[in-house]
Amino acid sequence: MRHSNRNAGYLLRANLKQNLKFSLIWLVILIMMIASGAGKLEAAFAGGASGSKEIVKMLRAPGMAAMFGAMPKVDTYNTAIVFAGVMVVFMIILQALWVMPLMIRNTRGQEESGLLEMVRARNVGRTAAITAASLELLIDSAIMGILYFVSLAAVNMGGTDLYGDFLFSLGMVIANLLFGAIALLFAQLTNNTRTANMLSYMVLTAAYLVRLVTDIQHQNLTWLSPIGWFEKANLYTDNNVWALGLALLVSILLAVSATMIARNRDLGAGIIAERTGRAKAAGWLRSIPALLWRTQRGLFAGWLIGAVVFGGVMGSVLGGVGDILKTNPLYRKILDVGQINAANQTMVLSFLGMYLGIFVALAVTAGVQVAFRLKRDDNLGYLSVIHAEKPTRTTISVSYYCFGLLAGAFVLSAGLLALFFTGNTVLSHPLPLKYLGRLFAASVPAVISFIALGIALVGLWPRLSSLFWLYMGAGLIVQIFRGLFDLPKHAGNFTPFGWIANVPVENVDHTWLIVMVVSAIVLFILGIAGYRRQDLSL
Repeated sequence: MRHSNRNAGYLLRANLKQNLKFSLIWLVILIMMIASGAGKLEAAFAGGASGSKEIVKMLRAPGMAAMFGAMPKVDTYNTAIVFAGVMVVFMIILQALWVMPLMIRNTRGQEESGLLEMVRARNVGRTAAITAASLELLIDSAIMGILYFVSLAAVNMGGTDLYGDFLFSLGMVIANLLFGAIALLFAQLTNNTRTANMLSYMVLTAAYLVRLVTDIQHQNLTWLSPIGWFEKANLYTDNNVWALGLALLVSILLAVSATMIARNRDLGAGIIAERTGRAKAAGWLRSIPALLWRTQRGLFAGWLIGAVVFGGVMGSVLGGVGDILKTNPLYRKILDVGQINAANQTMVLSFLGMYLGIFVALAVTAGVQVAFRLKRDDNLGYLSVIHAEKPTRTTISVSYYCFGLLAGAFVLSAGLLALFFTGNTVLSHPLPLKYLGRLFAASVPAVISFIALGIALVGLWPRLSSLFWLYMGAGLIVQIFRGLFDLPKHAGNFTPFGWIANVPVENVDHTWLIVMVVSAIVLFILGIAGYRRQDLSL
């Protein structure tokens, strides 16, 4: 074992240095979310019992439970209990989006680029790379946990103590280890980063969807989801450490399995065999768009299926959202049947508007992933042969960019259609089609403008393209938590998420619609022009 891990410390230092900026950005985002969330909720509860009751009532609604998790059933709610109910699921998703690609890049990514082959030619053990990646995961998670604990202790929410803050921080550290270990395992099972990332995100999505369904209908089955284990810890109430112990045990088993696979497989190989291709490529693959379709169709299909499933699941909870007012005796006394139905519809539309931001983010992620492949394929030398042939740099970049835009548009359409029509099947008063039109009229320009920004970064400043995720993530977080944390009405207007905040209750503002369309065209052109001037080494 020691022989297999020789010089793992050297690789660890190299990885920490290489990933320093990436991890620092994520740590800043996560700490800001924890500190601001705890501070805002503490201020809301300190404002009086009426405000706290309204927050709890809102969070216990089916639509909110679907997004953030079911609130624990207690007689009296305080800031700490509500904080855990809101933040546990959300923070686990954010943390997984940080550590999963990091672990894959540190292992399978280094093999794919040829870097690990050169390193292994020296006195470096077979499992040194995965050991270094695991140690980096442990170090980063420990730093994150310490900062979480310090932030929570500084806010000193109502109903908390140091033990509760410690368990919350420890739970988030174990969540990091769990999903990082999942990514490490897929990095050993597959032979390329694209498949490893896709399978990792599929597991994360499946865990979220299983939690979503069980939290609303069968909370006893939430144990079927890895994310549900952390919900069942009931932080700040029961403080069930056995649930955290289960997650830690699974993390260790997954990491050990990944290490055993790395020790016994060949460099560059994977356990999951790739399907054997044709001996001679088809003639239609000579064009750049056809080649992109051939290489990206699996990823595209995965995003489409995920969008349909996610839309169907989210749409299925709209029936419970619409019945909230009918079950309230006070509203039944004040309003007649027609008014209650109108109020129900407004509430459903408000939830659709909240869900819209998530579907826009999914579509943008799918499209930008394709657009960013241009930068990655250039760095790995995949496009060198193509550049030596007839296709011009403009043709190559336009092909990648247009495929990304189409992927985003199709993923968005599939998700919204599944959301709307599934929702109408469970609503006692189905929504008119005009609201579906509003959703598309607002979201399609938003998706295109977001993807166009990513395109411009790839063309003009490829080294800074990772900042796109910070921009989009910050906009989505502000938009989702704006009402809960009592942020200013226009706080989210620094991204398109804020521009479509009132849809579908209202039509999208024509001024913002023009801004999105014009900016998308300009950014698309800048991306093409920028790529034409790039060197192949960028």
